[in-house]
Amino acid sequence: MRDEFTALLLGQVGQHEGRGPDGTWNNRQRYSTETPGLEWSDGQPWCATFEAWAAHRTGMDGLWPMTASCLTAVAWWRDRGRWSDYPVLGGPFYLGPDGGTHTGVVVAYDADTIRTVEGNALPLHAGVLTPTGYRRMGDLAVGDEVIDPAGRPSRVTGVFPKGVRPVHRVVLRDGSTAEACEEHLWQVEVDGRPAPSVVTTLELAALVAAPGSRVRVPLLEAVEYRQTGGPLPVDPYLLGLLVGEAGTGGAGPRPEVLAELRAAFPDGRRPERELRALGLREATAGGEFLPARYLTADTKDRLALLQGLMDVDGSVDARGRIEFRSASARLARDVQELVRSLGGRAAVSSGTAAHLVRDIEMPRFNPFRLGRRAERFVPRDAARARRVVSVEYVRDEEVQCIAVSAASRLFVTDDFVPTHNTNDSGSTEGDGVYLKSRPRRGPGSPYGYGVPAFPEGTVSADPALGGVPAARTSGQATAPATGTPRWPGRYLRVQTPLLHGDDVLMWQRRLAARGWSIGADGWYGPDSARVCRAFQQRHGLAVDGVVGPATWNAAWS
Repeated sequence: MRDEFTALLLGQVGQHEGRGPDGTWNNRQRYSTETPGLEWSDGQPWCATFEAWAAHRTGMDGLWPMTASCLTAVAWWRDRGRWSDYPVLGGPFYLGPDGGTHTGVVVAYDADTIRTVEGNALPLHAGVLTPTGYRRMGDLAVGDEVIDPAGRPSRVTGVFPKGVRPVHRVVLRDGSTAEACEEHLWQVEVDGRPAPSVVTTLELAALVAAPGSRVRVPLLEAVEYRQTGGPLPVDPYLLGLLVGEAGTGGAGPRPEVLAELRAAFPDGRRPERELRALGLREATAGGEFLPARYLTADTKDRLALLQGLMDVDGSVDARGRIEFRSASARLARDVQELVRSLGGRAAVSSGTAAHLVRDIEMPRFNPFRLGRRAERFVPRDAARARRVVSVEYVRDEEVQCIAVSAASRLFVTDDFVPTHNTNDSGSTEGDGVYLKSRPRRGPGSPYGYGVPAFPEGTVSADPALGGVPAARTSGQATAPATGTPRWPGRYLRVQTPLLHGDDVLMWQRRLAARGWSIGADGWYGPDSARVCRAFQQRHGLAVDGVVGPATWNAAWS
């Protein structure tokens, strides 16, 4: 019965749900209408329905929860005492908090990985830059416009939900961050390679972790926002001077700035009505900001605005290092956004007295207009700021990819970070039935497993159920995997609350087996960090007490 059940599921691989008029997947599929009692669920997330359909078709109605809900299914297995922390051949696994996010069926497993067949996926909510500003990834549809790294619009040609996947945070040197699943694609420049490479998030993590490796995302050109309103109410350069003057963290306007203001307002009367309409006259000291419509103005106006601000509160030293200082945290963040939208990079540091926009690097535009500061400007391609400094697991989440029409196949995500679109053609990835591999431990691993009462018996890694170390759908035991187990994807370090899990336990047991005095309890506390530092020192690794890819692999080398 087990093999008949899994064979039916595997026979569905490649099937897809329907699409709505806008081209997005709509959860309409055959499995709901062909499963008694679940007809109502057509148009709903259907991962659990897919399994119930196969169970019904193979006469397993009494051996499987006939539900469209993952949480209800988990409760069904638990109530019958058929729940395990180990994979079961032909049995379900469940992801997410309390197992309520996603499910699939195990068709093979070994010491480190489960091979699964799964149905359905759901969209992710992430920022994507468009000609009118940022929009949520989940709100995009085929035909919508997005911005490519050349700063120009391109169109969404496909929307592909990916289901629940481990999500990692990619951090650049200037503090920019973007989140993506482990299979998401990135175009990167790697020192020593003649041409850019396209890599997955996990491959990017490995590149960043490699000793001496320098990896950068592409350069972003100035964004061409679409202009839909009328003329700006205040000249952008003058607005920059006025906002900078109000939010200055320095000694006040310089003589050349005062001359500009006197020339613009010879009678001394400022555009009070316009400033009040923009909300700038109500801003309290330290609360200065840039109006939203100016942040998405056209390129020449955004540059003029930046120049006005920098002429008041910007500085550049003899080596060309550029900074902007303000008493307003919001204004500092707005200036950082302005720089990034013009193709530059910048970081923000906040102190007790002032907020500093530092490491401003502009490849195309001079951010100053007046005096020696404009003369000292040196264009920089922001290579240092675009460098990827870390890739770390943050959580499991519903994710979605898009395809775009840009020749580069790139679009721009959060914090003006360029990223690559999916390679999906629109028919082979999306909401459908897939074969996947998932880690048994660590980030992205299952919450738990159901144990079906197959007439032919149970094949499981659970010691209480026979402890078969590895198996495939025939039920035949195979040799366990050899070599170094895959790094689980999260950095093991001391934090509050303490990290706990099978990945910690596996690393502790490995070091104990190699003769280190370490308790194997699955909790990564100060004692584990102490042993880790001693291990790193002995093996010539960076001594930080954190188990990353290099320290993990060294434990098995």
